[in-house]
Amino acid sequence: MSDIKDSNVDERSDIILDGNTATWSLNLDGEIHGTYSGTFRFNCYLSPLKQIAANREYRELIGPNPTFASEHETFLAYALTQLKYRIVTAPPFWASQNQSAFAGDIADENVISAVLDAAISSEVKYRASLKKKRDAATQRAKSATENLMKEEKEGERVANEDEEFDDGDL
Repeated sequence: MSDIKDSNVDERSDIILDGNTATWSLNLDGEIHGTYSGTFRFNCYLSPLKQIAANREYRELIGPNPTFASEHETFLAYALTQLKYRIVTAPPFWASQNQSAFAGDIADENVISAVLDAAISSEVKYRASLKKKRDAATQRAKSATENLMKEEKEGERVANEDEEFDDGDL
């Protein structure tokens, strides 16, 4: 997931980061069942084991011959398995009525796509915020080091001047 980059993610004011989770509110007209609204909370990243679990379930959904799965089926399998592990809390419409089905098993695929986009954008925004913090810390450390070196150099210059003055007194 670290290779996902999007310059517009920082502009997504609809995604609010809070630690390693993000909150996003949906208000979208579905193509079949009307308007969907509610608030989602996402994990901003998946641990390695959750990535493996999501990928395993993805492969199970597309079946033993993935080359026969259509692009549409592949997308839905990817979206639902990613969202299963990324969503922390979701509005009631997201829960499945069927215990054996995935949450998000709704008729309006444009809603599934919007939720996936927000979940992935949350990770991208989170990683961008970490990079900004890391870059700022690096810059502060660099500035502090430069100031210390400058002060040390200034101290050496003053010490050398004092030494020259002392030698002149002899």
